[in-house]
Amino acid sequence: MQETGYDLIIISDLHLSEGWSEETRMISRNEDFFFDLSFKRFLEYLRKQNKKYRLIINGDFVDFLQVTSVPDRIEGEEIKERERKFGLGTTSVKTVWKLRKIMNGHWIFFESLSGFLADEQENEVYILPGNHDIEFVMPEVQDAFREELVKYLRKEMVSQQVIKERIKFLPWFYYDEKYSAYIEHGSQYDALNSFDYFLCPYRRDSAIDLPAGSFFVRYLFNRLELDYPFADNMKPVSRFMKWFLCRSYKPSYLKQLGIYISFFKETLNKASPIEKEWAKELKSRQEQILKDITDRYSLDFNKILCIKDMWVPSAIHNLSKYKLLWAFITYSLPKDYWRSIARRIQEILKVQFVIFGHTHEADLYVISRDGNRRNEYVNSGTWTKVFASSYEERLLKEENEFVYVHLREEIGKIKMELLKWNDSLGEGERVRLFEEKK
Repeated sequence: MQETGYDLIIISDLHLSEGWSEETRMISRNEDFFFDLSFKRFLEYLRKQNKKYRLIINGDFVDFLQVTSVPDRIEGEEIKERERKFGLGTTSVKTVWKLRKIMNGHWIFFESLSGFLADEQENEVYILPGNHDIEFVMPEVQDAFREELVKYLRKEMVSQQVIKERIKFLPWFYYDEKYSAYIEHGSQYDALNSFDYFLCPYRRDSAIDLPAGSFFVRYLFNRLELDYPFADNMKPVSRFMKWFLCRSYKPSYLKQLGIYISFFKETLNKASPIEKEWAKELKSRQEQILKDITDRYSLDFNKILCIKDMWVPSAIHNLSKYKLLWAFITYSLPKDYWRSIARRIQEILKVQFVIFGHTHEADLYVISRDGNRRNEYVNSGTWTKVFASSYEERLLKEENEFVYVHLREEIGKIKMELLKWNDSLGEGERVRLFEEKK
């Protein structure tokens, strides 16, 4: 087997938001990522291995939706009254402001990431878009990330331009022929969080056209987290809603419930189809991007089109208000669903590994066997806390946290490990997953 020259590390669903406030020296109530020092130690551990790493951040790296702070003004942009209530919109200029806010609140994280990129091993970072950071498809946001990150270099180890070149943004998935791996976030197979035009998800005004799940975060969960900071860390979100509704008979809960219903209506009012002429324009743009992707990886266009055709239509543009309401309350996708999607991708591309994020639930599943080769579906869990409603469930949920996938060569063979970072030990350990019931 030809030497690859690098190991692959795959992480996802970090959900960095506003972080620490310089003014109050406290954490935003909407923040889900509290582990900057742990992540720093994780990258330091990798750097000590004297290997080149390609770090794949497989979606929901940051959480633009949960940045609710608003500046007094942004030059050249109007800040609407609704934005002062719910947070800035999704234009490139407003997104760049939110990006800087996130990076300022997580300076330790970005110092360590810049150091990782400056390492003499020439490490690289590949960033894939998720449903909470879809704004990374915007070239202006990509450029701003590069420009901001180099400011966090603690010493001039290499030129800033070299650091910028080691940061790659991909529009959909990462494909590695040598490691026989296909990696994508996975939200396109989830109706509440999918985009009808994921590769160019724009409105006519060039802002991002968000899916239903994003509006639920913006209008409902950001408000819920003022009272329940763990609200969107209980997965699926329908579980939190059931937990809350079971307690809403109390007078204090009833008052809150009325407030939340008003925010819920804000989301339902967004349900409508995309205007036909604009949809035609987006379809044309997306087809060109698909061709560019297949050229990049020298893949068969028809195979990539087959995977794209598996995308689930966006609920916000294809369901009525009432069906959207019902979907939000009841919607839950089991492990078998994600495994079946991965199986179809594996059958199309004949890869050994299909790796998703999105669900915040680590998974390892053998799709099929080709002689001694196991074709596997892997889910990279999350780097946030996952809350549970019972002690027993909590013990299992802990296995979904601080998870990473490691692909490397070992004695001429590809070795894949699903690991979780153990900060106390200063190294990774196996994620403990139970065998399936027979």
